[in-house]
Amino acid sequence: MMQPAAKHAVLHTCGVTLLLLPIAGYLWQKFTSKVASQNLSSLLAVLWTYRRTDFRGFMKSHRAAIQKGKESGDYVPGVMNYYSLMSDLITLTSGPFWHFVPMIKGLSRDESHVRFHHTLSQYLGAGKDDKVLEIGCGYGEMGRQVAKISGASVTGLTMADAEIEGGNLRIKEAGLDDRCKIVQGNYHKTEFQDASFDKVFGVYTLKYSSNLEAVFAEMARLLKPGGKFLSYEILVTDKFDNTNAEHREYVGNISTCTCMPPLWPAEAMRSAAKKAGLVPVVEEDIGAVATARPWYTCFTNGVYQIL
Repeated sequence: MMQPAAKHAVLHTCGVTLLLLPIAGYLWQKFTSKVASQNLSSLLAVLWTYRRTDFRGFMKSHRAAIQKGKESGDYVPGVMNYYSLMSDLITLTSGPFWHFVPMIKGLSRDESHVRFHHTLSQYLGAGKDDKVLEIGCGYGEMGRQVAKISGASVTGLTMADAEIEGGNLRIKEAGLDDRCKIVQGNYHKTEFQDASFDKVFGVYTLKYSSNLEAVFAEMARLLKPGGKFLSYEILVTDKFDNTNAEHREYVGNISTCTCMPPLWPAEAMRSAAKKAGLVPVVEEDIGAVATARPWYTCFTNGVYQIL
């Protein structure tokens, strides 16, 4: 607790000491907490693991891929280049779950992720006899959670070679290789037969698509009659103002950092779904939870707490 300013004036040295003690205690608590320890160990692991990585070369190829994507509309090579390095790096620093989730007050990040997994599985509505496809699955972490919670068989689809090998290894280690697997493919046009799946879902997937209509048409083709497609996505909301320079800068930075097309507006998702013959069941901003901290605290909680 900070002492009254009047006492500081009477005994300046003591006052400064009394002022600094609670600050030092606060910082000590924050930097020796479980989260801070994880952050420190992650930083040391990154410095050691990537000590010989040519980051300058990576950034050069990253910028070139962004420019090529803007010119041609094809961002796939850039996405592949991005995840050739970032798949393992993100996992090393942030753990197996890369997506932002509502950070419920009183719950840790891990607990908030578990809550989100159950929420997503509830919306998806998969059962133990269902065949489920996860598009843009990465290492398949979300698919494994759906399989564990619902009992369904889950196939993950990704374009990255490293994610196929690493993801299938994780599936085997989890004891789910009898009903889960990861295969290679582009979700805009897959090699699966018509009506192959009861449910299809993607988490932070469509942000990499430059053709939403093609994706939704493919999802409609893959679904069995009465099937369901669920997408948990980062979008430009209806509040986005394209005449606002600050809005444009923030959205542009997100696309540039991850080498993806400009973020889609929510209306583009609705339009593409309608054109594919998919009927909306529910549309919800699950990040807008009254009992949750700001969405960005999912990976920046230390900064949020100090500020």
